[in-house]
Amino acid sequence: MLCESEPVRITSNFYRLGPVAIPSFLLDGEHPVMFDAGLYILGEHYWRDIRRLMGERRPEYLFLSHVHFDHCGAAGFLKRVMPELKIAASGEADEILKKPSAVQLIKKFNAFALDGKAYFESFFIDHVLAGGDAIQVSKDLTVQIIKTPGHTRDMLSFYIPEQKILLPSEAIGVSGLGDYIFSEFLTDYQVYLNSLKKLADYDVEVLALAHGAYCTGDEARAYMRRAIEYTLRFREKIEGLLKMYGDDYEKITSVIKKEEYDPIEGDKQPEEAYLINLRAKINAVKKILN
Repeated sequence: MLCESEPVRITSNFYRLGPVAIPSFLLDGEHPVMFDAGLYILGEHYWRDIRRLMGERRPEYLFLSHVHFDHCGAAGFLKRVMPELKIAASGEADEILKKPSAVQLIKKFNAFALDGKAYFESFFIDHVLAGGDAIQVSKDLTVQIIKTPGHTRDMLSFYIPEQKILLPSEAIGVSGLGDYIFSEFLTDYQVYLNSLKKLADYDVEVLALAHGAYCTGDEARAYMRRAIEYTLRFREKIEGLLKMYGDDYEKITSVIKKEEYDPIEGDKQPEEAYLINLRAKINAVKKILN
């Protein structure tokens, strides 16, 4: 995750910055936009890639899909080295960042890649984005803002219609081993599924994944279909385990963790964060059964 890598050109003016596991993306134009800000430790990496690609020019905006630790961790750093950068996110994200407990959690999980040192630079939202907004990047280039809650309350996805590029972050889950896709309905299962189905209706040629390599063409469209399929399957799995083990969450989490988390070697989500999220998903399914 923290190894050196070069920026990747995806289209003539759309780039992946940083490592494939926790990327940021850059859409260049008259008013360039960055998407997401990964971990604090990767701030220098994103910053270096920006200078390589843009020379003396700088992004005008940083759009955050949501304010989980691995999507906003370097936002404060980037604001410091680029003071004119406008950080934009949903109104819900703006409210979350006003809570000391939320900021402390972001700081805590940014420490896992820093030998336990809790480095994090706080930041504020400069511009609130709402679903249906369209941000002009150039004369013939826009970013459409799509409200896609379910993973989190503050989740936004981004669509660039002129190039059919979709940046859905974790509104479509996260790639696992092989074809497996982690379903990420942390706040509400049905809301998440509705958001996922909404995104599946977009005409997509480039799917920029939140964690993992981007995909294009038929592969991108197949990924969207698979994300829906795995979401339905994961709900069924949790339902079965709840019926089998009742409220024994330790048993349920151990069964699921053994299948989807433990086999992954090398860089992966911190175990504590994974378990927090898994329990949230179990609760989301339990609400449906009650």
